[in-house]
Order: sequence, then structure tokens, then C-alpha cells
Amino acid sequence: MKRRIIAAALAAVLLGMGGCGGLDDPAAQTPGAALTQTDAPAETAAIPEGAITDDEGKFAFTGKTQQVGDDDHGYLQVPLGYLPFQEEGVDGLVQYSDSTGTNILTLQHYADMDYSTAAQSMFAYMQSNEDVEGLTGATVTAGGYDALQIYGHYKDGYFLVIWFIDDPSSESGCYYLAIEFDGEHQDLIALSSTFRTPADFHASGKSVDKIG
Repeated sequence: MKRRIIAAALAAVLLGMGGCGGLDDPAAQTPGAALTQTDAPAETAAIPEGAITDDEGKFAFTGKTQQVGDDDHGYLQVPLGYLPFQEEGVDGLVQYSDSTGTNILTLQHYADMDYSTAAQSMFAYMQSNEDVEGLTGATVTAGGYDALQIYGHYKDGYFLVIWFIDDPSSESGCYYLAIEFDGEHQDLIALSSTFRTPADFHASGKSVDKIG
């Protein structure tokens, strides 16, 4: 159910559906409120040395990772062992999933939509979807890039965090990063800090890992 929601939501963004839809003042909203209803993530002081943390330092990922992505979608580190995954009904995404098919990381790039417009459209679409609860938005950074974050959870207990990231190389473009996860994989949020644009990725001298 939830993967069909994201597929439809991506189509909605491409079509520019919706208006402000409650994201008029994203900085005033609090993302991730529903996480306090489950096991809270570790405090920053308890984060193990060498762990990957999100830009705010609230989530930590301590496992091994692999580098994925390309010049069309941007680059990201995902958990080692996650495999390419193709969401039904949507082509052209970079997606990786665990063996359950429920913990998924997705990258996309929009060449003709700035990150604010894309976030407004997505927020409006998700706000109209009765399967999504606790929808919030915030102005944040992801990997050091300016971003708008949308957070919600599904009635079946799964969570979704989306970042629309400003494309520094284009006034009209943005990157899309989404992480879907169950209650035991909140640490995946930390991997949002590993996002890199193609220019910055290549400047770092890193390379994409061969998978499979």
C-alpha cells in the first residue's frame, strides 16, 4: 500500500499538483513527532564514535554502508547488503531496499521544479491521503544542502521521511531523497547526511560500489 502512495505522490509532484497545503511556514513545524511515540533515538552524547549521524545529530547509523547513485540522481550511502529495488509504477528512480522490501531509500532529481515548489506539491498530496498521519514539515539541511523535509507515518506503523534538496547548480532544479522504514530502522534517517550532488561527489574522489 505505502509504495503505491509514494509512486502516486511522485507523479503528483511532476504534475505540480496542490498549493501550499499546510507547508506555508515549514520552519514553525516539528518533524518526526510520531517517533516520540515509539522508541526514542539515542541522545547525541551516546552516539558511538565513527557513526554516521544526520545533520541535526539526532539519529545515528553504526552499520557498514555502500555508495550508490549516479550523475542523474545524486549520490548516497545505503546499508551494506541493500539491493536495487524498482518501485511499481514509477521508472527512473535510484532505489535500494532490504530483503523485506519495506525499508527503502530513494533518489530522484527534478530538472524543472525548485525544491520549495516540489515540497509544497508533495505535502499537499500527502495531506489529502487518508493513509498518512502525523504529517509535518520543516526547513532543514541534508548533507549540508538546503532542504525542506516532510515527515509522516502510515496507519500500518511504517514511517516516511522525504527531503527536497536544493540543487546548487540550477535555479529550477532539486533532488528528492525519501526513506521509508519500520519502527526498528529509524537509524536510516542518519544516512540523509551522506547525500552528495554529482559535482561534490566527484570532487571528493569517491566511487560507486559495485553491487550484485
